[in-house]
Amino acid sequence: MLDFLRAWLFPSACAACDAPGPALCAACAPTLRDALDFEIEGVPAFALGAYDGALRRAVVAMKHGERDPLDLFAALLAERAPVIGTLIPLPTSRRRAAARGFDQSVEIARRLAERSGVPWANVLEKQGGAQAGRGRRARLAAAGRFRVRRDVPLPDRATVLDDVTTTGATVRGALEALSVAGVRVRRIVVVARAFG
Repeated sequence: MLDFLRAWLFPSACAACDAPGPALCAACAPTLRDALDFEIEGVPAFALGAYDGALRRAVVAMKHGERDPLDLFAALLAERAPVIGTLIPLPTSRRRAAARGFDQSVEIARRLAERSGVPWANVLEKQGGAQAGRGRRARLAAAGRFRVRRDVPLPDRATVLDDVTTTGATVRGALEALSVAGVRVRRIVVVARAFG
């Protein structure tokens, strides 16, 4: 009921150009040409595009509590980013999720799994504060960012999903925690890749 009221009172619009409709209209959404293939710790990675322009505005809107980009990002990733094994989201901190009303990576993973018919599992817990606002050195120096939950069965193979990667420190922390637990990460999928 709340979602219906929210949609009626605040109809969705493109985060980039304010056109009525989805979180990013067809003219503003990232295209296949915007996609980025790269590696983190030797694991193949994929991003819908660079963390700038329209894509950045949609991600920022999501990080400020807008739910509209969640379905858009899941749909684009379902079309463009094959998942190997079980999809594992990299969760945000409890404080951030509470302030936002949802955990963006968990929500995108759930929606992507539904669209793609792949399994997903929320097996990680984030420790420590957010990376936003930290310099490159501080991001890279952060260790022990994740721990594997004890109450969830672990898959053998996985694809990890995050919203944005900059230095790759957050993903590296997840890869380390999953590797120690015996999970082989075969692919990394992110909505956007920031450079800097």
